[in-house]
Amino acid sequence: MNKLKKELLFDQNAITFLEQIAGPIATDVVKLFKNGSELSPEIISSKLNEKITTVRSTLNSLHYRGIACYKKKRNEKNMYVFLWEIKHKKIVEILMIQEIKKYKKIEMEISDKKIHDFFVCPKNCIEVPFEVAAAYDFKCTNCNSNLKIVNSTAKITKLNKDLKKIELNIKKLENLLEKIKDNTKGYICE
Repeated sequence: MNKLKKELLFDQNAITFLEQIAGPIATDVVKLFKNGSELSPEIISSKLNEKITTVRSTLNSLHYRGIACYKKKRNEKNMYVFLWEIKHKKIVEILMIQEIKKYKKIEMEISDKKIHDFFVCPKNCIEVPFEVAAAYDFKCTNCNSNLKIVNSTAKITKLNKDLKKIELNIKKLENLLEKIKDNTKGYICE
């Protein structure tokens, strides 16, 4: 496995993403694929010592996202054998989309914090803008505690730090995206 793909598969965001969409063995399955290698579910199952049904389920979940691609061939018994390949570039593309969505969400939250005063329950049940807090008579709807005003500057500072982390991650993913080459011709990917 080349350095870029290795870097991708040891990135915590990528690991979490793969496990969320395809289960606990997803990262292990993806790590088995080297440049241009194609593997059958049976081979993956034996290498990982996992049930074939678990491996097939994982591959199908990855296929649903366009990450795992397959082609079918006939074996010597004239039965179909499914050979799978992984599109590492697709993993990076999906991760970038998620990071961009997070970035935009935080940007909106920052602009919202600049415009409105927010009130929070001391027990962190709710956080609401002034208008909603006033409608609730500045009482928490869950525990009936008095709502307190939020220090927006501290919250905005924290959100700006989060934005910087996401920016760095997006740049890292863009760099990976430019360098990773996937050659999955002849496979059914979507």
